[in-house]
Amino acid sequence: MRLVQDEVKGVLQGRLPSRRLLMASGALSSILILISSLAPDSQLTSKILGSWFFGMPNGPLTISAIAGVPEYLIFGAGFLLGLFAWWELVRSVREGRYSIRELVWMAAVWYSPLLLAGPLYSRDVYAYAAIGEMVSRHISPYLYGPNILGATPYLNTVDPIWGNAPAPYGPIFLWLSGLVAVGTFHDPFATMLVIRVLAIAATIGVAWLATLLARELGYDHRLALVLVGLNPLIVFHLASSAHNDLYMMLFLLAGLLAYARRHPIVAVVLVSLAVAVKVPAVVALAFIAWGATPGNDLRTKIRPALTYGAIALVTVGVVSAATGLGWGWIHNLGTPGLVLNPAVPTTAITGWVNRITSVVGLSPGYGTWLTIFRALGLAAAGTTGLYFVVRFRHFGLEKAIGYSLLALVLFGPVIQSWYIAWGVVVLATMPTKRVTYGVVGVSVLGMVYGLPYGGPIVAWTAYGLIAAGALWVLAARFSWTPVNAAFGRVALVAGRFAHPE
Repeated sequence: MRLVQDEVKGVLQGRLPSRRLLMASGALSSILILISSLAPDSQLTSKILGSWFFGMPNGPLTISAIAGVPEYLIFGAGFLLGLFAWWELVRSVREGRYSIRELVWMAAVWYSPLLLAGPLYSRDVYAYAAIGEMVSRHISPYLYGPNILGATPYLNTVDPIWGNAPAPYGPIFLWLSGLVAVGTFHDPFATMLVIRVLAIAATIGVAWLATLLARELGYDHRLALVLVGLNPLIVFHLASSAHNDLYMMLFLLAGLLAYARRHPIVAVVLVSLAVAVKVPAVVALAFIAWGATPGNDLRTKIRPALTYGAIALVTVGVVSAATGLGWGWIHNLGTPGLVLNPAVPTTAITGWVNRITSVVGLSPGYGTWLTIFRALGLAAAGTTGLYFVVRFRHFGLEKAIGYSLLALVLFGPVIQSWYIAWGVVVLATMPTKRVTYGVVGVSVLGMVYGLPYGGPIVAWTAYGLIAAGALWVLAARFSWTPVNAAFGRVALVAGRFAHPE
């Protein structure tokens, strides 16, 4: 006990924690989150019968409380402890501690308990299983939603919002899901379970590729592993919930690695396969085509851009034909937009403008405003991407792609925590000091955003930061001494926290 007290006291004084404390903190975090997921009213996992082995209401290993402590307090303790452990590990690796082997063991100790928990934060994996069943029965998911299966156990655990929604995913993932459904003899639970196991394997592949790419680019590959493979955002919102974004990131990183090794044609093919999983990977194709020739002269870039575009089109076309699924997914790209979250900037602005114009009797309707502001949001994302195209040589390929993907999510019609991971994973392969702290900050916001009421928390935090930034600029412009002094003290405290002596 005395040893633990000394360790905690040392961390509070700014010293780096020992390996033993980090191991224990991360493992305890996962154990607490696992325990909280077993509560019958937990919002972390699906509580529908057949969702998981245990933890269902009135089922085995259902824990309503431990020693009278509510499950949300247990989860909160685990959540904060996990973020603390990850942040301290980032600090330690930046100071030169830990080898790749030690970090792999750290990841195994931290996150193994989560293998016992059901899919966390999202029920999408159950929809994936139903889509796989549709493909195995030669029913096009691009024309119908899972409800077309009729009275089948596959539908018991699917979120009703996706019941009649056609799939917006590319043919590679749908084909893989169909194979899994056939391989599990059309058992709903087994189909879901295998898809989740494949997602965990894909997560390991993404982390491995991130380390290879970081080393190829001349950055600390150990830090890249921590920012990807041990990142709670990746583990909870991609691996545990088995989101198919993992396969997009797998092909995308493989393509960027091929490009870094001067194999541009191979890179274009691999990134095209990423597009055939989910469309956002097309951002990387645009930057690869632009970076094929030096400078910003459009005339010298037309030919390679057309060449790479043709290769990409042929690659996706071959995949679409070979899987027998065709191009129907292109028509369904708006499906995720069915989710309306007031914390999303375009949705929030729509609500404000609609209320204001309704008061004065000038509102054309919420739906019209939503269409307008979503279009403006996509235009803002495109403009941001063009900025990084123009400054391509300054930022480099990976940073340009990572920032553009984050802009696409921020200004897009819907924000999900696992969408935020797109840009985070790419940026983590170039872990400079600024990028490292940015990745940590964005990942923490993504984790908070994924909580049941996390959207408003992140939104109001953003509003507060914008207001504080505006006040800072005004204070500097008009020499408001008390305000400048207050901001100076805040910056000093933050600096000591980030870089303790």
